[in-house]
Order: sequence, then C-alpha cells, then structure tokens
Amino acid sequence: MEKTPELIEQKLHWLPEQPGIYIWKNTAGEVIYVGKARNLKNRIKSYLSASPKDSKTEQLVSHIADLDYIITLSEHDAFILEATLIKRHKPKYNILLKDDKRYPFVKITLQEPFPRIMVTRDTPRDGSRYFGPFTDARSLRLTLRNFEWIFPIRTCSRNIPAGTVKYKNACINLQLGKCPGPCIGAILQAEYLGIVRRQMRFFEGKHQEVLDEFKSEMETLAENLRFEEAGQLRDRILAIEKIRKHQVVYSPSGHNIDVLGFYQEENIAVCVVLRIMGGMVVNCEDYPLSNAEGSTAEQILGAFISLYYSSRDDLPQEILLPFEPSDLEGLNTWLRGKLEVPQRGEKSKLLAMAKRNAFHLIEERKLAHLRKANRTIFPIQELKEKLGLPRLPRKMVCMDISTIQGTDTVSSAVYFENGKPRKKFYRHFIIRSIDTQNDYAALQETLARFLGEIGKDPQMLPDLIIIDGGKGQLSACQEILAESEHPDIPLVSLAKRAEEIYLPGRMDSLVLARSSSSLRLLTSIRDEAHRFAISFHRSRRSKRTLISELEDIPGIGEQTKFLLLKELGSVEEISSANFEQLSAIKGIGAKTAEQILEYFRTKNLTKPNHKNT
Repeated sequence: MEKTPELIEQKLHWLPEQPGIYIWKNTAGEVIYVGKARNLKNRIKSYLSASPKDSKTEQLVSHIADLDYIITLSEHDAFILEATLIKRHKPKYNILLKDDKRYPFVKITLQEPFPRIMVTRDTPRDGSRYFGPFTDARSLRLTLRNFEWIFPIRTCSRNIPAGTVKYKNACINLQLGKCPGPCIGAILQAEYLGIVRRQMRFFEGKHQEVLDEFKSEMETLAENLRFEEAGQLRDRILAIEKIRKHQVVYSPSGHNIDVLGFYQEENIAVCVVLRIMGGMVVNCEDYPLSNAEGSTAEQILGAFISLYYSSRDDLPQEILLPFEPSDLEGLNTWLRGKLEVPQRGEKSKLLAMAKRNAFHLIEERKLAHLRKANRTIFPIQELKEKLGLPRLPRKMVCMDISTIQGTDTVSSAVYFENGKPRKKFYRHFIIRSIDTQNDYAALQETLARFLGEIGKDPQMLPDLIIIDGGKGQLSACQEILAESEHPDIPLVSLAKRAEEIYLPGRMDSLVLARSSSSLRLLTSIRDEAHRFAISFHRSRRSKRTLISELEDIPGIGEQTKFLLLKELGSVEEISSANFEQLSAIKGIGAKTAEQILEYFRTKNLTKPNHKNT
C-alpha cells in the first residue's frame, strides 16, 4: 500500500510482541479479516511492508483502514478466539464454513444432578457434554430412539434435585423402560450416573468396553439366579451388536480417528471429516467453504482445522490430514500433537476414501441438475489428475482425419460432455487447404475451423482437446492453438499403436494402465471420432461415384443430375426408368429424357456378353 492509514499508524508503535488475534477493518468500520499470531507486532507489520504478497493479501491490504487486536494468554487461546470471531463477523477475506451450517449435537446435561439427553444445534459452555456434530439429523434421532432402553436416561424437563423426592408420579417412559424414574426416587443418583457414564463412553467409541461390562454383569446376575435381569442385559447386548453390524470397520486398532478429506476445483473447496470411533466409521461430515478464491490448498485446510476444532470438545486420538496445512506446527501444538500426514499404509487408504467423498460432494453440487446415471465422475477425475489438468475435463473434443491417398480428405470433431456424446456439437469438415495427403495440415485446418465454431457458440468451449495421432500431430495443432483466442485450452494427442498419450512440453509419452477407466474414456472418444470421420468420408465417396456416372451423359448439367437423383435415388434406378417416368420429373423435358435413354441403351449394347461354356 502507498501510505499506511493514520488510524493504523498511531497503533503501530504500541504493538505487543505477544500472542493474540488482530482484526483488520475497512473505511466503514466493518471487520474484513481476523487473524492470529504468535507475535502480534511482527505479524501486523508484515502486512504493511513492501515485501511481495499473494493476490488475495494484496487485495485485503488495499482495503484496510483500521486495526484492532486482542492479546491472549497463549497461542492456544488465540486459535479459539480467532475461530469465534470469524464465526461472529464472517469477514470478507477469511475462509468460512459455507452457509454457517449448524449440525445437530447430542447434549448430556452433566451440570444437573440427574442429567438429561437431548438433540441440540447450540453448544453453549454451560457444563453440558456435547457429542457430534452429526450431519444426518433423522438418522441421529433414530439412533437415540434405539438407545432409549439400552441406556435409559431421562429426556423430560423436570427439575430433579439430589437427595429429595419431589414428584409422586412418573411419566409413561418409566413403564416403557425408557427411563429409570429418578423423579420419584426409583433409582439412586450414583446408579443413574453410572448409566450416564456408560452412555457417554459409547458415544466416545468405547463400544467393546461397554459390551464387556454388560456381559460381565449378565454372567454375575445369572450366577445369582436373577435370570429376568440377566435376560434384560442380554437383550441390550444383542441390540448393541446389531447396531455395530451396520457400521463398517476401517481401523482394526480400535482408535478414535478423524480423517480429513479435501478437494478444490477453481473457486470451490470442500472439506470432509470421516469420524471413526472404536475402529468403525460412524459419521461423514461435509463442509463447503466460501471465500476460498485466491487462497492455497494449505491455507484453506489450515483455516478449516482452526474453525472446526475450535467448537469440538471431544478430540480423537488421531487426526489424519491429506497434506501439511499452513502453520502445521502451531495447529499441532494447539491440538496436542494429534495431527498426522500419512504417506502410505492403511491410513493413506482412509485419506483416499475421504478425498473421494470430498470430490463427490463438489460433483453433486456442480452437476445437481444431471441424472447420476448420465455421469462418469471418477474417470474424469482420474484423467484430470493423470494429465495434470487445471480443471475437470467435463467437456472434451476429439479430432480425426479420414482420407485415401490424399483424395476426398475429411475430418471430424466429436464432442463429449460428462463422459457422454453430445451430438449437437459434433462437426465434420471437408479439408480444402490441401490436395495431397498431409495429416498435419489437415488437423491444423480442422482445429482452426472448430475454434471458429466456438466463436459462434461459446457453449462449445471444451476443457480438453484430444488429437488422434502422435507427437508430430500434437506439435502441429499447438501452433494453431497458440495463435487462437483460446491458447489456454489443454491439448493432448492419443497414439493408436500403444495408446500412448503425448502432452505439450513433455518428452516421453504417458501410458495409462489398460484397466484404467480414464484410458477407456479416452479411447471411446477417439473411436467415436474415427467412426464419425469414416462415415462422412464414405458418404462423400459414394456421392462422388454416383455423380461421376451421370457426368458422361451428353447435355446433363448439375441441376439435371440433382433432379434425377432426388427423384429416383440412384444411377441404377435412372438407368432402368422408361421414357414416361423420366419425362414426368419436373424440369426433365422429352428431349433430355430421350438423351438419357439413348445413353443407357448404347452402354448396355457395348457391355461384353458372357456365355456359359
């Protein structure tokens, strides 16, 4: 910035060298960015220095007019305060959880003598214990309904003091076995709190531990001949095991793990959290992020971790990350060393699953208007990654040439969208710039003319152009593309011999596995371009053969040839027509009809007569 605003200049001399958060404001006094720092003085001055900055920071600096800051006792406090202020002010230049989703939590009111269990979307720090968030509220309520008699905890709003029986009658939940009746003194407080603790351990993922306790109690009751109570515990054990059967085991260690998936395409970014408890996936949370444009993947992931874990009371034993976020060291200190970036093994497979969920979420949002059956999501994603493309190649064009020794050279351009042909945008061309066999020049003309079609209809602009050929054909087309209005369209060529892919600026070819879905997609597009070109070439040759036959008839011009073929369809039908049929054609007079008949009579007389010997 050219000059530091006066309001900021006055505060620079008093900046502390302590951890805290800083708040940038614009001329209207609106909060436009909230950040944290280990050293407020150094961090704030870095914004105002002449050192190079990324485009998003440059834009932020151009709008700042005032500064506030808050000193915190530790960097840990700075993380929490930053996230709180971001959620409150939703600053323009901070990465945000899109739409400020408020997923439901399970709340257990531990501050009460006889805690209650409920579903809530608010998480005030009131002494309660919160579990979640859960993305599927309907499924959560169904699960809690199943738990009502496995872990009977009250759900009513009665104020039940400790040591005093305040009510005479219990609600119907006591009779249904869904509540042990603390309101009428039917259960001791210590026994009731034992049920609550057991329920909390189950939410913490300690399923096997709870099951073992139930089994031990059941055996003790059976030994003491208390068979009815033992039967109730048996039913609870069976219910828990039934619930566990519907969960997928992904971590044999039995640890509680959060697996973070991340995917970004252009200005859209999303984070997914796979929550694994007791070795089983129990929830998949998705968080679209806004204000992500101009930020790196590392910055976005770091911001998400700060926002997400600032409101989480229950941290897992491990948090798996797809790559290192910005300020990894500070985040890891704040989260007590739980962050990990696996490179191989079972944990990397979990990350791949989380990434696939994140990718699928973006696809669902961008292609919500399309039927799922009409998409080939994963081949397109794989193609983007294998070819290093800047965006998903949803729209692809493939070009091919068809000729016989340089005659009747034609070309095709077939168009695929989301892995399916879009024949509205198919094009074929008669090559006019050459009269000999020259595939390079023919492809150059094809590409130039197709780019001209894009000028007429911008919807035809593809994400990827595929050339049927090798390195030479690719180089020839690069020249045309570089001089066009769309030099940034990615371009590759696909050679038939070994299905090798050639990319600009790369010496060696790329060979994908034969089983690869992305290679199958490429070859299907190439084969369709080949079919379309050959069909057009055959049509041209057939038409030329028909017309050349008629050219030998004296006095027959282009218009007459057109009328004859339009009415009778072929040379064979014309040769077998009589005088009345020919003269009845509009535009064909008696004289022309007689000339046609005379030509075919003479031709038939001159044919060799083959006799059987």
